[in-house]
Parts: sequence; structure tokens; C-alpha cells
Amino acid sequence: MPVLKNAVAAVLGRRDEYKQAEAYYEGEVPEVFATARLRAAIKATSDGGKLNYLRPVVDAVNNRMEISSITGGTKAANAKIAEVWANNELDLEAKEIHLRVLTMGDAYAIVWPDEDGVLQVAYNSPFTTSIVYDPENPRRKLMAVKMWAQDDKTTRLNVYTDTAVDKYRAASKDTVSEKTNWEHIGTDENPFDEIPVFHFRTHRPFGRAEHKSGYDAQNAINKSFITNMYTMDYLGAPQRYALSTMGSEGEIEDFEEGSSERENLKGLKSGPGELWYLQGVNSVGQFEAADSTQFWNPIMNTVRALASLTDTPLHYFEKTLTPSGNALRVAEAPLLKKVADREASFGATWRELFKFILKAEGIKTDVQVFWKAIESLDELERWDLILKKINAGLSHRQALREGGYSDEQIEKIMAERDLEAEAGSFYQRKPEVRVSTTENDTLPLQADETTGK
Repeated sequence: MPVLKNAVAAVLGRRDEYKQAEAYYEGEVPEVFATARLRAAIKATSDGGKLNYLRPVVDAVNNRMEISSITGGTKAANAKIAEVWANNELDLEAKEIHLRVLTMGDAYAIVWPDEDGVLQVAYNSPFTTSIVYDPENPRRKLMAVKMWAQDDKTTRLNVYTDTAVDKYRAASKDTVSEKTNWEHIGTDENPFDEIPVFHFRTHRPFGRAEHKSGYDAQNAINKSFITNMYTMDYLGAPQRYALSTMGSEGEIEDFEEGSSERENLKGLKSGPGELWYLQGVNSVGQFEAADSTQFWNPIMNTVRALASLTDTPLHYFEKTLTPSGNALRVAEAPLLKKVADREASFGATWRELFKFILKAEGIKTDVQVFWKAIESLDELERWDLILKKINAGLSHRQALREGGYSDEQIEKIMAERDLEAEAGSFYQRKPEVRVSTTENDTLPLQADETTGK
């Protein structure tokens, strides 16, 4: 059946890319070897390392992205948005969704009612979920797919369209492919007339891992680091040799720590005045190991290349290089541009998702997504920027919102501001003083503006 074939292909087609992206983010990528013999030699000890410089590339973007508020056009819309946000713990879920999108390029959220009819927002991994778009209009969803292992013997498949959710199952998750025979087990009506699956992505139509440009740089870092660790074993326990012009192979027992013979290393004592006598051996020595410091210069040079390749400021990798003031703003300009691009993409999906929720609740209104400020500003600079925006014509509420304050904080600030303004106007009134001229007549006098008397 072509629909099911396309559905399975949509999920399976990019899995290898997602696995690779996740492995690089977690630092679980093995060393790359030039030859199979060298791989075999080192694999006996270790071929993996955790000097992971790609995690900061993703985290630098994710840590700058925080939703300040999502608002609708009416009080009812704002109340419903706040209710859905709290019920689904989206303060935590949103951060996780953003991290998964940046790590793998794609992530999904499915909105569907629970047993009580309450709409739930659930994150779904790109390993299990995908959307098939119209080739003639890449913004139009043809269908969405979710495929997952229900147990050791069964794989489930749901196909979402704007009219229904068709459910299928297959006999074994180990043999799932585009040729798998699926058994139709039911259909649920879709009451929303819209596909309830929402695609978060770094690029369109499908995303790209935030750290993908740095894969080769991380491979080079892994190689230098792991080789350095391997070299340090030789520094701690050098490989030794003994040169002899004559004698038997048995004399090597002098150097075998596991030998039970009388002449071995246990009989050779280190210390001032000690004499080592080795039969039939003309000279002894050890092979010099490579200088471990020689590995760090290539590592740091590669880190600098990685910073350039991924538009990540160098001070995210070397904390001692943190600039300040204008130098900081210049260094972070490419990162801030990247963060702004991601906020535009993710914000469009959040807007689409909450418009869907409000429509399902019978509320027709637009939705706006506001993000906290991404610039590295101290408190004085932040307030100076807010003041400049107000002077430029922005409302106090909007300027505070763009300054990173939530709607709840803004309401509190504005309420306190109104109270203080009201109290200030009361104390600033000029008291009226009446001076008696006769028993039955008084003249009003204004108090002095400076003294109040």
C-alpha cells in the first residue's frame, strides 16, 4: 500500500542521521583510525574518549532560548494558553523540545485529548515520528506518522490525516521496513479537521543538527586526546630494552616481573648505593615515549577551527578568554544571529500549535510568541535598552516583555506603578491654608512650592 510505504520511509529515512547527531552530542563517538591494524592495536585498551567539544555548540544556543510568554488576542485565549502551559509542564517540556531539535535537527509535538477530553501536548522523538509534506507545497502537510515498538514482538504505526487517525500493527519490530505487511486495527475520527502533529526544526523542510559542521573537528580532537592518553601509559611505564652480545634467552627472566626464577626484578632494589648486576647484558635502557604536551596544541587549534565552523564564540570552550563590553558583543554576534533564526523557526511552530489548541477550544484569535532577551547584558545595560525602546514609542508592557519579563511579572510591575503614581499625585497636591482675617471670614493661601509652608 503506497501510503504505508511512504509512512514507514518517512520515519526510517533519517534515523541514521539522528543517531549520529545524538552520538556526537553525547560524546559517544569512537576514534577514527587511518588503518585497521592501528584500530585493532588500540582497541585492546580503549578507542573512545569524552573530551566532547560539540556539546557546548548545542548548549550555547539552547541556553539563550527561553520563551518569555505566549499571548492571544483575548483574555479567554490567554487564560486557556496559561492553563495548557501549566497542565503540560511546558516550562520544562519546551526546554527539552528545543534541546532535542538543536541536537538532531527535528522534533515533534502531538496534541490530542486524553481519556477525559483534555488536550495534551506531548513531545515525540524524530526516531519515531515524521511528517510527509506535499512536494508541490512544502508547507502543506499530507500526513503525519508515528511508529514505535509496542513490545518485543509488535510494532505500532499511526497515520494522522486531517480527517482520521488510522492505526496499524506489524508482527516484529526487528523486520520493519518499507515492505512490512501491516494489519489495520482501527480508525479514530479526527474532530479538528487539521493534522495535530507539529514540526519543530532548525531548517526547512527538515532540520540539520546544530553541531553537524563540527563532526570532523571532533574526530580530530578525539584522535589527539585518545592517542595522548595512550601515550601517557608509556610515560608511566616505559617500554624497556636490554642489549646483549652473547648469552641465552633465559637471561630475559631478569626483566620478567612474573618470573619465578631467582634472578628477576624482585631481587633488584632501587636506592642509593644499590648495585644491579645483570649476567651477560652489556647495556640496558628504555624507549622514550612521545611528549604528551605535543598533543594539546593540535587540540586547541582544532577547537578554534570548531568555533569558526559552528559560529560559537571561543570563550564557550576556553573560559579564561571571556571578553566583556563591546568585545563580548562582537564575539557573540554570529551566535546571537543563529539564536534569533532558531527563535523565528521554533516560534512559528509554537504559534501554530497554540492556534490549533485555541481553535479546538472554540477560540479564534491570533497568537504571539515572545522570547527573553538573548544579548549578554548586565542589569544596567538591560534597563537602558528598555528605556530606549520606551522613548522610541514602544509601550511599557511591550518593552518589558522584550526585556525578558513574563506577562505575570509585567502585570505586577504595572499595577505597582499605577499605585505609586496615584500615591505620588496625592502627596504632590499643594495643600490649601486658610488665614483668618475676621471671626467669620478666612482667605485661602497657597503653600510655598519649595517649603510646603
